[in-house]
Amino acid sequence: MKLKKLITVFATVLAFGVALFAAPGKICVNEVSGNVVYTVAGGAEKKLAAGATFLENTRVSTGKDASAKIALGNGTVIVLQENTSIDLAQFEQNDPSVVEGKDFSSFKEEPKGTAGSQTTLRLVKGTAFFKVAKLLPSSRLVVKTRAGDVAVKGTTFYTSVDNASVAVGCIDGEIEVTPTGRAGISLTAGRSISINSAGQLKFERVSGILSRQVTDAFASDSGDFGENYDNDRISKFATDPLYFYTATVEGDSYNVDRPRPDVNSAASVGNR
Repeated sequence: MKLKKLITVFATVLAFGVALFAAPGKICVNEVSGNVVYTVAGGAEKKLAAGATFLENTRVSTGKDASAKIALGNGTVIVLQENTSIDLAQFEQNDPSVVEGKDFSSFKEEPKGTAGSQTTLRLVKGTAFFKVAKLLPSSRLVVKTRAGDVAVKGTTFYTSVDNASVAVGCIDGEIEVTPTGRAGISLTAGRSISINSAGQLKFERVSGILSRQVTDAFASDSGDFGENYDNDRISKFATDPLYFYTATVEGDSYNVDRPRPDVNSAASVGNR
């Protein structure tokens, strides 16, 4: 019994020690098209080129008709569309050396040797596609927007921010969207949510065209995308009628002719 307790204490101390020495993980630039720049911790703006590497506290911005694909050492791949800015505010790994020199975009699962990672991204404006490898249980990845947060453990999704609204759609797997001041809402594959400037929520199916755009963006990466993607599901997204309702964040007004849903419940975004 004493030995078992000793082992438990040792494991706890070891885990704490590993977390204590977490270090900034590396972020690699896989592809760049057009005018793409980056700034480090509010410093001078510099041009970004394919093959470059950088660390956390970096903002990447694309111009008109420009795009960029970047990969994090935990297997997260981000494709930035034109006129998009994203802050890579935090990316720490407990042992970044494990993935040194490897192709991050080829990871289907976060390498166990890293002992986990902590990632915080903030989409300032524009549209970004995300493909996240299956993360370790100790890892955390959150995409922040002005209207709320998106938490994932391993999936493919997109986020779009403009002056009128913030939209999030799940292409594969499952994500949790937490609108500011509300409970988390689970979105499964093929479902999206948008939050307008008045705080109203709108749920829709992801269109087949958008599904294809997102999956095509990652077609060159290793994984279950491109030709191997479920084309029947994409076709279903394209032909199914949109389903939606809106709900004000404050107040009690709904504009649909159906039983009023509970927007604080994940069940309110179930299959229809």
